[in-house]
Amino acid sequence: MADNVRTNASTPHRRETFYVGGKYVSNDHGTHTWQGQMYVERLIPSETPTREFPIVFVHGATRSGTDWLTKPDGQPGWASYFLSQGFECYLVDLPFRGRSPWHPGNGSMKDYPAESIQTMFTACKVSGTWPRSKLHTQWPGRGMRGDPVFDQFYASSLQIVSDVVQQETASQAACAALLDRIGKPAILAGHSSGGPVPFLTADVRPHLVRLIVALEPAGPPFCKVGIKSGSDAPYGVASAPIAYDPPVGDPARDLVRAKVEAPGPGLKDGFLQAEGKVGKGEGPRKLVNLVGIKVLVVTAPASYHAQYDWATVRYLRQAGVDVEHLRLEDRGIRGNGHMMFMEMNSDEVAKEIVGWIDGNERTG
Repeated sequence: MADNVRTNASTPHRRETFYVGGKYVSNDHGTHTWQGQMYVERLIPSETPTREFPIVFVHGATRSGTDWLTKPDGQPGWASYFLSQGFECYLVDLPFRGRSPWHPGNGSMKDYPAESIQTMFTACKVSGTWPRSKLHTQWPGRGMRGDPVFDQFYASSLQIVSDVVQQETASQAACAALLDRIGKPAILAGHSSGGPVPFLTADVRPHLVRLIVALEPAGPPFCKVGIKSGSDAPYGVASAPIAYDPPVGDPARDLVRAKVEAPGPGLKDGFLQAEGKVGKGEGPRKLVNLVGIKVLVVTAPASYHAQYDWATVRYLRQAGVDVEHLRLEDRGIRGNGHMMFMEMNSDEVAKEIVGWIDGNERTG
């Protein structure tokens, strides 16, 4: 690894930590513990922030808020870059993860072996099985056990609760509490399994969400492709309930699915809502509380998400969301995988996102 003393100089800032959300929960002995809370780091540029809207970073599965601070190779992470651009940053550990406590009554936990992480995230060029995996060149080092950068990355992996709906619901409540504390609209950026959290949070606090950046959000619609794939999102873009118009009672009944053929080679077929007469309850239903909030979906060229993020974008658009798809290769950024914000050219990716924010934060 690089010399951390030399490379780990981040943008000067002030730091505050606190917890939001949660409540007292009683047990069989009549005593109480505080559960469902979320740890937050607030980073404020040393100079007065030049951006009107702060940005909240939401990590993915097995990860924590440390993802945004320092990359596994010792280089400054996205928090430093966004601070340098004048953003006030909020980094969270979602409930039950990292510095946000898990209690035995919160359900079972699971983790993933190093070999699975290598295949999906860091050594895709060697181990990946999807068509574009061989294009992965931006991860520093070999991306495998025994490589110091990979070992540092995998050492930061965390166990996660097995119940996805429980995780998303608790995250929605905690992030809503964070927005209430911030007290003004913010930009929400969510990665991977944390991708549905900005949608869910905007669903209950639409007036406090200015923009959403979805970094390869969990998908495609109604499914989950990843380390463990399967049918995992009954509400289309989330496993937890989210509001539609007309309302959805039973998603299996009300969100009628239609299989759509992939629009090109190397892509996977996907599911959208079936077209029909909305007045007769046939859909497509609208994500009523997300209408009016601009969304950017970011996809890396060598990631497994490159096969199906097209379907996520189409689903959001069909549901009335103003969404733009940033395919990094269309901007000349190549070689990135799912962990784009930790890779060697991560600042190039961040620059594109800041450019999109610049063009939309005043008009969102």
